[in-house]
Amino acid sequence: MHTTTKRTVVDIDTRRSVIVIARARKPKDVQQVPHEAFIRNMLKDRMGWPRREPAPESIKQAAKQMAAALVQRDKEAVQKAIKDAAEKAKLEAQQKAEAEAQVAA
Repeated sequence: MHTTTKRTVVDIDTRRSVIVIARARKPKDVQQVPHEAFIRNMLKDRMGWPRREPAPESIKQAAKQMAAALVQRDKEAVQKAIKDAAEKAKLEAQQKAEAEAQVAA
């Protein structure tokens, strides 16, 4: 009979493989399942823990650290998108004003 071993130490290879999958998630997926919960479940799957059982503290801490980086990345992306939209609106308003000035002249 084959039994899976429940590992408790999160090694770097497991972290890398899970973070690659987590980075590829779409914003819609992130809204449904937050980064930390997704990463925690992936780590539990990779380390032989059933999802119905509570995760050991090492998996919880690793998921929290990895999710913090992704949340920060998402916040920066949103801020950049807002900044870009504001710059685009400013440029369009400037071009419109210049076009009106040429028509008036």
